[in-house]
Amino acid sequence: MSSGFKFDASQEYQLDAINSVVDLLDGQPKDGEKLETTLRGPVAAADLSDNVALDLDLSQEVGAVGNRLVLDRDTVLANLQRVQDKNGLEVASKLFDDSALDFDIEMETGTGKTYVYLRTIFELAERYNFTKFVILVPSVAIREGVNTSIRLMRSHFENLYKKRNITFDSSVYSGKTAEEVQSFATSTNVQIMVMTIDSIRGNANTRIIHQTRDKLNGLKPIDYLKATHPVVIMDEPQNMESLLSQSAVGELDPVFTLRYSATHKRLRNVVYRLDPVDAHDLGLVKQIVVADVQQQGADASPYIKLVEVKNDKGWVARLELSGRKADGSLERRVVNVKQNQELSDPRLTNNANYDGWRVNEMSIEPAYVDLTLHGYLYQGESIGGSSGAIYKEMIRETIKEHLRKETQLRAKGIKVLSLFFIDKVESFLGDGSNNNDANGQFVQWFDELFREERAKSPQWQELLPQDPAELRRGYFSVLKGKKGAADRFQDTSGTTKADDDAYELIMQQKERLLDENEPTRFVFSHSALREGWDNPNVFQICTLREMGAETERRQTLGRGLRLPVAKGEGGFERVADRGIATLTVVANESYMQFADALQKEYKDAGVEIGRVRKSEFSKIPLQDSDGSITDENLGYEGSVSIWEYLLAQEFIDRDGIVHPKFQPNAEGFSLNMPADFMWAEPFVIDLISRTHIGKYVKPKSKRQSRTLNKELFANPEFEKFWETISRRTTYRVEVERDKIIENSVKAIKEAPDIDPLRIQVTRAGVKVLRGGAKGQELGSRQQELRGSYDLPDIIGELQEATSLTRKTIVDVLVGSGRLGEFIANPNDFIAMTKRLLQTELAKLVVHGVQYEKIAGSVYELRELRKDGEEEKERFLDQMYKLENADKSNFDYVVYDSDPERQFAELLDGREDIKFFMKLPNKFKIDTPVGPYNPDWAIVKHEDGEEHVYMIRETKSTEDEIKRRPTENAKIKSAKQHFEAIGVRDYAVSVPGSWRI
Repeated sequence: MSSGFKFDASQEYQLDAINSVVDLLDGQPKDGEKLETTLRGPVAAADLSDNVALDLDLSQEVGAVGNRLVLDRDTVLANLQRVQDKNGLEVASKLFDDSALDFDIEMETGTGKTYVYLRTIFELAERYNFTKFVILVPSVAIREGVNTSIRLMRSHFENLYKKRNITFDSSVYSGKTAEEVQSFATSTNVQIMVMTIDSIRGNANTRIIHQTRDKLNGLKPIDYLKATHPVVIMDEPQNMESLLSQSAVGELDPVFTLRYSATHKRLRNVVYRLDPVDAHDLGLVKQIVVADVQQQGADASPYIKLVEVKNDKGWVARLELSGRKADGSLERRVVNVKQNQELSDPRLTNNANYDGWRVNEMSIEPAYVDLTLHGYLYQGESIGGSSGAIYKEMIRETIKEHLRKETQLRAKGIKVLSLFFIDKVESFLGDGSNNNDANGQFVQWFDELFREERAKSPQWQELLPQDPAELRRGYFSVLKGKKGAADRFQDTSGTTKADDDAYELIMQQKERLLDENEPTRFVFSHSALREGWDNPNVFQICTLREMGAETERRQTLGRGLRLPVAKGEGGFERVADRGIATLTVVANESYMQFADALQKEYKDAGVEIGRVRKSEFSKIPLQDSDGSITDENLGYEGSVSIWEYLLAQEFIDRDGIVHPKFQPNAEGFSLNMPADFMWAEPFVIDLISRTHIGKYVKPKSKRQSRTLNKELFANPEFEKFWETISRRTTYRVEVERDKIIENSVKAIKEAPDIDPLRIQVTRAGVKVLRGGAKGQELGSRQQELRGSYDLPDIIGELQEATSLTRKTIVDVLVGSGRLGEFIANPNDFIAMTKRLLQTELAKLVVHGVQYEKIAGSVYELRELRKDGEEEKERFLDQMYKLENADKSNFDYVVYDSDPERQFAELLDGREDIKFFMKLPNKFKIDTPVGPYNPDWAIVKHEDGEEHVYMIRETKSTEDEIKRRPTENAKIKSAKQHFEAIGVRDYAVSVPGSWRI
């Protein structure tokens, strides 16, 4: 049965995260368990230590089919170091902990973390035959989310892996059906068990998992899990860091533990990192927009908000109050107030409105103050001001944003949802008890304002004609009604048993909420249930309470960052278009306050957003000995060297904040990089230029729609131009077989030696190590390893990776003279050969490509016009406003880099340029190294010729050796493509040499 959701199996960043984990075990034989059993033979059972004997006995008694890791720690460490360097991470000198193998994978919320670890399970099963996996989660909310994900992704994974003979079962552990651990332990296919940490955290008195069961032959459920040595996957491990939780994980006796989170509290061996900066730069999450609704003018009655109560060096209440500035105006600020201190004190506010207001007493647990003229005020609460009026305007703003977005996206099959977080259910319910009869203040305001806003446009009345009550729905913790009474919503902490139903509803109704026929579009939920909320089509979030807690903004954003989905014929598909994927946060603080507070939350979590990170430059491509840019990366150490140089030269400070000295647009500007890194300067300047918080969070006031130049599409000259430049081609590649063999054999012969795997049999077990045989005994055992497992199909794997014929591959392998190394260490040898073959093939392919014109268009004119008429989210900081709007298809040109902005300005001002446009992302031509989207299409009038059609690619440098090989390959292919369709003026434009 199809889930209706479509999953993309080829997202590069997800495959990188998966391969990073799989590569940790490079060298592990596929049949590790069989290998260990075979090689134990020579070791007499009497010689085994008590622990190992007990381990074997338990496995035999349970009949467990488990996981066996036979690599030694040094080999795992060497693999980890290689993976870290490749991923631009700090390279560890040793493993974090000698007693356990724990690995951290850091992925920003909304980037498919669950998909990644589920797919990693199947890759580990395929590569190394691991079959037992336990997913540990900190709460019922996350357990329900994981279980829903497995259900939605089941058919996707079956399609990918069934043909590779991998099948799987999944289950949720419950003390009520604890006997199910038996089938988990004894099954031979892949087994995935999802369980909460609470189900194993405890002892025989409190947890069934630690109690002996007659149905389990007198053993405990934990014994069955332990006997399999499962791979433990921890989802949100920062919530399972207590000593009790850690010892509970240890009781599962995992073969190793994988820890997935966006916000690790304590880092172990970090394998992969995709932080908020990377996620935004790669377009994997929505653009954040802040719409601020604030009170204007002075407070009518004194405003007081309790921020916190402290007792470090005496009792102090931190209150936000309206203080008078030197110019007489009022400004809200947080001050420290002592007991019995007058709030009108000049040292605090200098505001006579606070005369008679003092703090009588204060408490930390719970945090509150007792005010003379009010009574108790609890942490996060405020009085005075006009919070009611502000909340009403926030609801109005959310409705307006929703209606605007609904107008944009309904025709695209994208359902728009808006999410309100509240902290008192009473504000939603009023005198009612559930969705049917709710009449609280927020509900009354919502219904009134929705009718008011909808009435402003006939289009909105047509889109959403329903009664407001049908369009809104509350998801709260439910107090079950007694003796026939109705169920009632209640306030909650988010962690109680009563929350299970709310989480189940949220998660299990994910698809229903995305269905256009389900009227619910505005969702109210308790702020404590925040982690349970995760729906890709949340486009507006409104928090109808004061933002307080340290991670509140980031957590709130996390509920709507995931890319939206559109419903098509094949089900739901992700939409990455930046003009659609925006999340509007309706906040009761200014854009700057929100952005600064969010940046602080990120910094406290160790994420340098809007700053230059030490790892910022690790993905810069390396130069080879000839000075050419390669597809290899600089790595972490090189990045730190550049960062320290920038600090020493005062381009940045110790926090990575860019100094005013960095002025890349000033004439003659240079970083004066040292000789070792001179080639990297353009990359470094580009990366520093991107590091500011405004790139990630934008104010609504900077949003600007573009006007389409409709007259252009009626112009026969433009029609002819578009028809010419958008013609399709097909290409074929002619590669000389002898040349590919010659080059590949040479490359493989010159590659570094591959260490053989050797076997070490000890009383504690069997270990596989990299490196040569040591002494006669280990040498003889090496022969046993060679004969003890099946060699992989090297020709099949290389054929799949390169599309070369079997005969060509055989000739390369035999010609290399290194097949002995394949037998001694197959996995490493295949990886090396695959990489070198692909590199040599890429070099030859571009020189042998030939294009031929065929019928059809890469992007039809009618499609260009239709896409242009659809309003998109655009921001002024990424657009250039044209002086001559009739010269392009829009009045603003969107640019991605400063050279592009400069180029647009040049074309706009040149009289001989009659028309130019930035080509849309959909305008793609095929090349042997992947699809290519050129930058600009131009019509120029020259003497003696009515018009010249030009295609231009803007780059920061015209020096080929300073660009990646794949970039150069695409440019060379594009030149051939355009020549084939009669557009002979294709060139690369760079500052100082625009070639126009």
